[in-house]
Amino acid sequence: MAGSQQTFDAVINRFKDGNVLVQGWGDYSPSNNLIKKPALMLFITSVEGSNTLVDTTEGALDTQRNIRGPLVFEIKLTNPTCLETRIRGIHSYLKSDPDNTAFKSAAKSVGEVLKKMRPQYKKQAEGAPRGAGKSPSEKSFASAVGQGQKVITIITGLGLPYAPADANLNVVNMTALVNSIETGNENVQKAMEDYGVANKARLKLYEGIDGLKKRRSAILSYLASFPGLKKSDHYREYNQAIKGT
Repeated sequence: MAGSQQTFDAVINRFKDGNVLVQGWGDYSPSNNLIKKPALMLFITSVEGSNTLVDTTEGALDTQRNIRGPLVFEIKLTNPTCLETRIRGIHSYLKSDPDNTAFKSAAKSVGEVLKKMRPQYKKQAEGAPRGAGKSPSEKSFASAVGQGQKVITIITGLGLPYAPADANLNVVNMTALVNSIETGNENVQKAMEDYGVANKARLKLYEGIDGLKKRRSAILSYLASFPGLKKSDHYREYNQAIKGT
């Protein structure tokens, strides 16, 4: 089953359409507890709740990513105090005094950090669910903390001569920013875990041992036992409903 929300919604909606028919048939009385009328109503409620939870956790994940993103990378110059912009500023400041041996060496080291700010990673496997494993984006954000800490170590080692005009570039404010990014990473990771758990639980309801796929098949088999078998009105109407035709 495809992993898009649209697909999951479409499947449960068609299953609900079939259930409307089932609930209205007076001669529908299977022995299988999974497909009895009350069980189907309860099951649909569970699936809809699961879909809602996936939506909610995905929204929470997007929110945390949107909070963290501007702290790290330049976004069309709309976030001039992000880590990437600050490191560029530090690099420029250090290069402003090329005769200072310490600054010259520090500028080279900071320049190497800048080159690593947006590394290239192999793409995630096709078909892998969103948030599965460590995506290139997540690796970049995780690396940003270490890169920021490296720059802080470099400028701390310069001592009092390191005095940029922009307070955002000093040791105290750089440290505060990197700490915020680290907290942001933790918040994203927690939200990602919640989203992953919700997705797995939903998939179980759709494709698990007692899931929608099994119940739908069982209902079709039961209806195929009516007079006329697969040509019976019940079978044909239900089959059309779950196919959306």
